[in-house]
Amino acid sequence: MTVSTSCTALGRSITSLARFQLDSAACWSLQQVAHYAKASGGSGGGGHAQRTNRLLKVLEPQQTTAVARSLEELEDARQRSREYSRLKMRQHCAWQADLSGKLKLKQAALAALPDHLRAAAEVPDLSLFPLNRNVWRETPPAEAKVVKAAAHTSRTRNIGTKRQG
Repeated sequence: MTVSTSCTALGRSITSLARFQLDSAACWSLQQVAHYAKASGGSGGGGHAQRTNRLLKVLEPQQTTAVARSLEELEDARQRSREYSRLKMRQHCAWQADLSGKLKLKQAALAALPDHLRAAAEVPDLSLFPLNRNVWRETPPAEAKVVKAAAHTSRTRNIGTKRQG
Protein backbone atom coordinates (compact mmCIF):
# COMPACT_ATOMS: atom_id res chain seq x y z
CA MET A 1 0.00 0.00 0.00
CA THR A 2 1.43 3.34 -0.99
CA VAL A 3 1.43 6.46 1.09
CA SER A 4 -1.12 8.21 -1.12
CA THR A 5 -3.64 5.35 -1.04
CA SER A 6 -3.37 4.86 2.73
CA CYS A 7 -3.59 8.61 3.19
CA THR A 8 -6.66 8.68 0.99
CA ALA A 9 -8.30 5.83 2.93
CA LEU A 10 -7.54 7.52 6.23
CA GLY A 11 -8.83 10.79 4.85
CA ARG A 12 -12.07 9.12 3.72
CA SER A 13 -12.70 7.63 7.14
CA ILE A 14 -12.06 10.96 8.83
CA THR A 15 -14.23 12.93 6.43
CA SER A 16 -17.04 10.43 6.69
CA LEU A 17 -16.99 10.72 10.48
CA ALA A 18 -16.11 14.34 11.16
CA ARG A 19 -17.14 15.87 7.79
CA PHE A 20 -14.03 17.88 7.18
CA GLN A 21 -11.40 17.51 4.50
CA LEU A 22 -7.70 17.11 4.94
CA ASP A 23 -5.05 18.71 2.85
CA SER A 24 -2.03 16.71 1.69
CA ALA A 25 0.21 17.85 4.57
CA ALA A 26 -2.35 16.79 7.16
CA CYS A 27 -2.80 13.43 5.41
CA TRP A 28 0.93 12.87 5.41
CA SER A 29 1.30 13.66 9.12
CA LEU A 30 -1.68 11.45 10.06
CA GLN A 31 -0.23 8.65 7.94
CA GLN A 32 3.11 8.99 9.70
CA VAL A 33 1.44 8.95 13.10
CA ALA A 34 -0.51 5.83 12.16
CA HIS A 35 2.70 4.15 11.00
CA TYR A 36 4.51 4.95 14.26
CA ALA A 37 1.56 3.72 16.29
CA LYS A 38 1.50 0.41 14.42
CA ALA A 39 5.28 0.05 14.68
CA SER A 40 5.28 0.51 18.45
CA GLY A 41 2.56 -2.09 18.88
CA GLY A 42 0.68 0.05 21.35
CA SER A 43 2.45 -1.48 24.35
CA GLY A 44 5.38 -0.60 26.54
CA GLY A 45 6.16 2.94 27.53
CA GLY A 46 4.70 4.52 24.40
CA GLY A 47 1.95 6.69 25.89
CA HIS A 48 1.81 8.81 22.75
CA ALA A 49 1.45 5.73 20.56
CA GLN A 50 -1.36 4.38 22.74
CA ARG A 51 -3.23 7.66 22.51
CA THR A 52 -2.72 7.65 18.77
CA ASN A 53 -4.10 4.11 18.50
CA ARG A 54 -7.15 5.13 20.51
CA LEU A 55 -7.62 8.17 18.28
CA LEU A 56 -7.39 6.07 15.14
CA LYS A 57 -9.86 3.56 16.58
CA VAL A 58 -12.32 6.38 17.32
CA LEU A 59 -11.96 7.72 13.79
CA GLU A 60 -12.82 4.37 12.19
CA PRO A 61 -16.39 4.22 10.86
CA GLN A 62 -18.64 2.10 13.04
CA GLN A 63 -21.61 0.00 12.06
CA THR A 64 -24.91 1.10 13.55
CA THR A 65 -28.12 -0.82 13.56
CA ALA A 66 -31.30 0.88 12.50
CA VAL A 67 -34.07 0.85 15.07
CA ALA A 68 -37.29 -0.47 13.62
CA ARG A 69 -40.32 1.54 14.71
CA SER A 70 -43.93 0.90 13.95
CA LEU A 71 -46.15 3.46 12.26
CA GLU A 72 -47.98 4.08 15.54
CA GLU A 73 -44.72 4.85 17.34
CA LEU A 74 -43.65 7.22 14.58
CA GLU A 75 -47.00 8.99 14.62
CA ASP A 76 -46.87 9.25 18.42
CA ALA A 77 -43.35 10.71 18.29
CA ARG A 78 -44.43 13.17 15.59
CA GLN A 79 -47.43 14.26 17.69
CA ARG A 80 -45.28 14.71 20.82
CA SER A 81 -42.74 16.78 18.88
CA ARG A 82 -45.51 19.03 17.57
CA GLU A 83 -46.91 19.49 21.08
CA TYR A 84 -43.45 20.32 22.39
CA SER A 85 -42.92 22.82 19.58
CA ARG A 86 -46.25 24.49 20.36
CA LEU A 87 -45.36 24.67 24.06
CA LYS A 88 -41.98 26.27 23.36
CA MET A 89 -43.58 28.74 20.96
CA ARG A 90 -46.17 29.73 23.60
CA GLN A 91 -43.38 30.24 26.13
CA HIS A 92 -41.42 32.34 23.64
CA CYS A 93 -44.46 34.47 22.77
CA ALA A 94 -45.23 34.97 26.47
CA TRP A 95 -41.63 36.05 27.08
CA GLN A 96 -41.78 38.50 24.18
CA ALA A 97 -45.15 39.89 25.32
CA ASP A 98 -43.77 40.39 28.84
CA LEU A 99 -40.69 42.15 27.48
CA SER A 100 -42.69 44.42 25.18
CA GLY A 101 -45.10 45.23 28.04
CA LYS A 102 -42.18 46.27 30.23
CA LEU A 103 -40.79 48.40 27.40
CA LYS A 104 -44.15 50.13 26.95
CA LEU A 105 -44.36 50.80 30.71
CA LYS A 106 -40.85 52.27 30.64
CA GLN A 107 -41.73 54.53 27.73
CA ALA A 108 -44.96 55.60 29.46
CA ALA A 109 -43.03 56.40 32.65
CA LEU A 110 -40.53 58.48 30.66
CA ALA A 111 -43.36 60.33 28.92
CA ALA A 112 -44.98 61.12 32.29
CA LEU A 113 -41.85 62.87 33.58
CA PRO A 114 -41.53 66.66 33.41
CA ASP A 115 -39.44 68.00 30.54
CA HIS A 116 -36.40 68.92 32.62
CA LEU A 117 -36.25 65.40 34.14
CA ARG A 118 -37.11 63.54 30.92
CA ALA A 119 -33.99 64.83 29.15
CA ALA A 120 -31.75 63.46 31.90
CA ALA A 121 -33.68 60.16 32.10
CA GLU A 122 -33.39 59.47 28.37
CA VAL A 123 -29.58 59.57 28.44
CA PRO A 124 -28.32 55.95 28.67
CA ASP A 125 -26.16 55.08 31.67
CA LEU A 126 -23.03 53.50 30.21
CA SER A 127 -20.93 53.59 33.36
CA LEU A 128 -19.33 50.35 34.51
CA PHE A 129 -20.61 48.41 37.49
CA PRO A 130 -18.42 48.80 40.58
CA LEU A 131 -16.23 45.83 41.46
CA ASN A 132 -17.71 45.70 44.95
CA ARG A 133 -21.45 46.13 44.97
CA ASN A 134 -24.13 45.09 47.39
CA VAL A 135 -26.96 42.86 46.26
CA TRP A 136 -30.15 42.98 48.29
CA ARG A 137 -31.31 39.66 49.66
CA GLU A 138 -34.95 38.64 49.94
CA THR A 139 -34.50 37.27 53.46
CA PRO A 140 -32.47 38.47 56.43
CA PRO A 141 -29.26 36.60 57.24
CA ALA A 142 -29.38 33.44 59.37
CA GLU A 143 -29.21 33.79 63.18
CA ALA A 144 -25.72 32.26 63.41
CA LYS A 145 -24.36 34.79 60.97
CA VAL A 146 -26.02 37.65 62.86
CA VAL A 147 -24.31 36.61 66.08
CA LYS A 148 -21.01 36.03 64.30
CA ALA A 149 -21.05 39.37 62.49
CA ALA A 150 -23.04 41.68 64.76
CA ALA A 151 -21.54 44.80 63.23
CA HIS A 152 -22.99 44.04 59.81
CA THR A 153 -26.70 44.79 60.21
CA SER A 154 -27.78 45.59 56.65
CA ARG A 155 -29.54 43.05 54.49
CA THR A 156 -26.94 43.06 51.72
CA ARG A 157 -24.27 40.74 50.45
CA ASN A 158 -20.98 41.86 48.91
CA ILE A 159 -20.30 40.74 45.36
CA GLY A 160 -16.86 41.29 43.90
CA THR A 161 -13.19 40.49 44.16
CA LYS A 162 -12.15 42.76 47.03
CA ARG A 163 -13.02 42.07 50.66
CA GLN A 164 -14.24 44.88 52.80
CA GLY A 165 -12.81 44.93 56.31
